[in-house]
Amino acid sequence: MSVTEEETLTLAEVINRAETFCSKLEFASQDVAPNKDEKELRGKLGLCRVQIAYLRNIDNLSIDNPQVRDGFRHLITALMWVAFYARNAVDFKLYRMLVMVESSFTYLILRRIPKYRTNGNA
Repeated sequence: MSVTEEETLTLAEVINRAETFCSKLEFASQDVAPNKDEKELRGKLGLCRVQIAYLRNIDNLSIDNPQVRDGFRHLITALMWVAFYARNAVDFKLYRMLVMVESSFTYLILRRIPKYRTNGNA
C-alpha cells in the first residue's frame, strides 16, 4: 500500500470517527439536563454534519489537497465547539475520540510540512 493510499484511508477513518463522535454526543446530550447552550450545540452539530458531507464528496481525499486540509480544519474546530457546548454529556471515551480525530489529522499534516511552499520548503 502506498503512502497516498494509507493517508486516504486514514482520512476516511477520521471522517467516520467524527461522524460517530457527533452521533454519540447527540444521543448522550439527550440524557442530561436541558442546557442553555442547546441552540448553539445543535448549530455546531449541523455544521459538523455539513463538513463531513463536504469531505465525503471530495474526489481527491488527500492531505495534499488544500480543500481537504481546509475542510478538516473547519470540521475539527466545529467538533471542539460541540464538545464545549455538550460538556455535561462528554465522557472520557467521547473526549478520547475527539483527541484521536484531531491528532490523526495533525499527524498527517506534520508528515507533509516540508513539502508546502508556505513553510519555506523546510
